Amino acid sequence: MNAPGKNALPRRAAARSGMTLVEVLLAVVILGICLVGLLQGITAGIDVFRASAFLRQAQNVIARGEAEHPVEVQSDPEEDLAVSDSSIEKGWTFVRTCEPDDDEDALYVLRVKAMKGRGGPGAEFETVRLLYLPGYGES
Repeated sequence: MNAPGKNALPRRAAARSGMTLVEVLLAVVILGICLVGLLQGITAGIDVFRASAFLRQAQNVIARGEAEHPVEVQSDPEEDLAVSDSSIEKGWTFVRTCEPDDDEDALYVLRVKAMKGRGGPGAEFETVRLLYLPGYGES
C-alpha cells in the first residue's frame, strides 16, 4: 500500500490540468491586439487601393480629354488651349488652362485638371506642363 503523501501529488496534478482564468484572459488580450493590428493593415491597404483607382481614373479622364481637345494653337494660345468644364466621363470634369510664364517670352504654363464631382481636396488630379511656342509670346 502507498503512503498517503505519495498519492496526493498525482491527484493535484490531474486536478490542475486546465487553464486558469488569468491565462485565458491573457490569451484573449493578445488575440485582440493581433486582430486590431490586422484590421489596421487591411484598412490601410483598402485606402491605398482606392487612391490608386482614383489616380487611374483621373489619368484616363485626362487622356480622353486631351484626345477630344488636342493641343493646337492657331492664333492665341491662351484662348485656343483653354477648355472649361468639359464632361468627359460621368461624374468627372476635364479643365485645361493656359497662361504665359512671367519670366520667359514664348513660354506657357499648361494646367490640366480632372475633377471628380465638384472637385475639392482629394477629388482632383492636376498635371502641369510647359509649352515653348516661339512667335506667340514675344513682344
